[in-house]
Amino acid sequence: MSQSDILSTITQVTGVGPKHWQPFDEKSPGGVPMTGYVCLQESDYLGALALTAIGGRERFEIIPSMPKIHYPYVEDPREGAAHVVVPLPINVVDVRFTTKLDGTCIIWYALPDEDGSPLEIIPRTRLNPVLTASRWGDWPAMLNQVLPDRSGVERAVRDQKLVLCFELWGYRNPHLVRYDTPLALSFHTAIRRSAGHLASFRTLQDLAGRYGFDLVKSIRVEKPDAEALESAYRALQQQMETRNQAAGEGIFIEEGAVLMVSTRDTATYYKCKPPSIEEIHFAADQALGKEIIRQALLKLAERNYDFVNGNVADLSAELEKDFPSPVVEGQAELIQRIWVDFVIELQKRDWLKQLVEQSGLDPHKQTVELMRHLSQHYPKSQMKWVYSSVKAIYG
Repeated sequence: MSQSDILSTITQVTGVGPKHWQPFDEKSPGGVPMTGYVCLQESDYLGALALTAIGGRERFEIIPSMPKIHYPYVEDPREGAAHVVVPLPINVVDVRFTTKLDGTCIIWYALPDEDGSPLEIIPRTRLNPVLTASRWGDWPAMLNQVLPDRSGVERAVRDQKLVLCFELWGYRNPHLVRYDTPLALSFHTAIRRSAGHLASFRTLQDLAGRYGFDLVKSIRVEKPDAEALESAYRALQQQMETRNQAAGEGIFIEEGAVLMVSTRDTATYYKCKPPSIEEIHFAADQALGKEIIRQALLKLAERNYDFVNGNVADLSAELEKDFPSPVVEGQAELIQRIWVDFVIELQKRDWLKQLVEQSGLDPHKQTVELMRHLSQHYPKSQMKWVYSSVKAIYG
């Protein structure tokens, strides 16, 4: 079957156009060759895998991933404002807000054999079919540290026929939010492999208890009432915003929350973020800001993009997935500047890692000696950056 025929079939099955599917040719951690496509569209299919060959044999499998979570906003043209509208199914059994963690989503799925049985259980990031180290983060090493025994996750994926999603978060995996915790792994989503539906919160609780997962924390449980939910949503936004403002200018300690509306078996998710972070992430029709551009860079980094041999045009193309071309072109100078700063930061981190490795010192047990050694290579004004970077990289 030709590539165009394969993409045509994927488009027919998913409704996602061919331009949103990125091809891959990888080997699983167990050494099984696998080819296919990963969906880059910001939709329910974000991160979904369309497998086209496993072990050298032609296959066609759609494996769901962590979908795009939307805001529950409905524009009122008469008022020119957005209202919070949460559709409530008649069979709703649970409505709650859970903590939205700011880290890297680690997704576990089963690579199927010819009979559909699990051949291998594989961890991955949202936009890659397998978990690999990149210039931005050694996610396999960090995962091994927070989850040295993977048997519980692997059993759950095999037994329950689910795709499981965890958040790898903490100051050793830095994003926008500033954490005091070095590194942690929290379970937050289960997706039914057969139908692609998100599992209910009750299912998440059962899985966490049965297999020993650290379940994401619930912030508050609500009654299934539309008006009460809108009030609770706005109140929680303001509480999170107040805590962020109290932390200091440019410091964020709250990423937001996820509003989960569950029936007995399934769930629907909605974003709830403090306004200051909402402005960063939810501005598709506004001028590009620094944080939006940085988030696009982090997406490239998550896909193991080669920044050394790359080009700023690739960053612009990434931004054009969410913004009109004239908006992106109008911020070309800012995009170029942030691109250069980002690449320089990566190079600085790489050089620092080389110095640490060459020193022969243990960054966990010989921190003082290591800082003394590194001070020979950096001016005093940069040592604060050196220390924070060593802690972020090594913990």
